[in-house]
Amino acid sequence: MPNWKIMMRKAKEDVLGAVEVWKDVLQETFGSRLEYAYAKGSALKDWDSPVDYVPVISDVDIHIMLTDSNPLFPNTSQGFASSIEVSRIFEERFMEMKSEFLHIPRSQVVHINPILDDPSFILPQVSDVHVMVGTPTDSRVPADEEVRTNDYNELLELSNYLSDLPRQAFDRVGLDFWALLRRMCWRVSPTPVRLLTQDLPHPLEVWKWNRTRVLKELRDREFVFIADSYRKYYETGWNLFLSGFAGFVEIRETVVHGYAVLQGCYDAVINRHSVE
Repeated sequence: MPNWKIMMRKAKEDVLGAVEVWKDVLQETFGSRLEYAYAKGSALKDWDSPVDYVPVISDVDIHIMLTDSNPLFPNTSQGFASSIEVSRIFEERFMEMKSEFLHIPRSQVVHINPILDDPSFILPQVSDVHVMVGTPTDSRVPADEEVRTNDYNELLELSNYLSDLPRQAFDRVGLDFWALLRRMCWRVSPTPVRLLTQDLPHPLEVWKWNRTRVLKELRDREFVFIADSYRKYYETGWNLFLSGFAGFVEIRETVVHGYAVLQGCYDAVINRHSVE
């Protein structure tokens, strides 16, 4: 059995190292265009158990604000080449900085300028993020009911995705399942949180919890099946990572547990509103 304390400590060191590397790379890449950047999400929260972060299954979520809403890179062959070069530079610098890393964190860098007018996009408060560059300012704090409504709508949006998963899954084998899992990761992580915000009095606070706390609240509110599936999804994800993503049984099982989380949350919110 792996020593989870050591594994989690190494994973956290990798995450913080990746954030520092991205800090330099983003400044070099975008120069005066870069107004600010911060990291957020489960990778930067406190970790109380292995479900709070799983290498490669979880990501390092980075938001960048530029001085304009133009694309990060030109929509040209040169723009593509530049983007590939940035990814190469990040990877090389990370490996130079940490010769003995557990993993190279999977990053998601989001240019937030184009989505600021989306009413469903809620910026975090500065106190809840890891500031990398510049000085972000607090945005408006949405009303509790606005958060619940946004989360409810996102839960309903799962319907089309779930209904198409049988078609996507039936002919996949081995590493083919990674493509399926990659499109599932960003849905599984927040979905139980969206379910909990529907009833708890302070929904924005729920978004600050790590998954260990989310699991406890799910069980306390008798969403036991969802809690068990959520736990198994991340525990199996760890087994998959430790296999070097060569565990074809584990990759299929991770997808199965992820589906159970999403379907369970969708059913729960539909049943809740049908009763009302």
